[in-house]
Amino acid sequence: MTKQEARAIARERRRNLDMTALGTAMADQLFALPAWQKADAVFAFAAMKDEPDTTPILRRALADGKALCLPRCLPGDGGLMELIAVHGPEELRPGRYGILEPAGKERAVPGPGTLALIPCLAADRLGTRLGRGAGYYDRFLAQFAATGGTRLLICPAALIFTDPLPRDPWDIPFDRGEILTENGLY
Repeated sequence: MTKQEARAIARERRRNLDMTALGTAMADQLFALPAWQKADAVFAFAAMKDEPDTTPILRRALADGKALCLPRCLPGDGGLMELIAVHGPEELRPGRYGILEPAGKERAVPGPGTLALIPCLAADRLGTRLGRGAGYYDRFLAQFAATGGTRLLICPAALIFTDPLPRDPWDIPFDRGEILTENGLY
């Protein structure tokens, strides 16, 4: 199976999922984890319509007094993003690809107390993350490893493939305990 074929299968599976309910269930699981409770900063993302809703996570991070940052895609074809601090939902605007991004200029730097929540189209039981293909999160994950922060892949259980997904040398796998589903850690 190629990555393009896997993406097509994942998109088809997503059509039958209630992303609002999944987002709420995943948030409930997340808030009970020590990784959430210990984090002083949360790197998250504003979900697209076909991703688990992250609104409860964004609101709770702010309510809990955690530093919240979201990605903003940089211009050009380099597949790079910067992390920008967010103090409220009114600071988000449609950006590149129509994804809500921070409008502010306050850059955030992840550290050991940062919990990074990473989106995916799908994953497999070996921890391979299937993204949308632009490489933004692959580049981020390569740099995030040096921060000492914690990372969790946000993936509904229905999107965890039993067969291995294709993996390129630059793909950074997740450990089983780093994949959050609506049922808890995978």
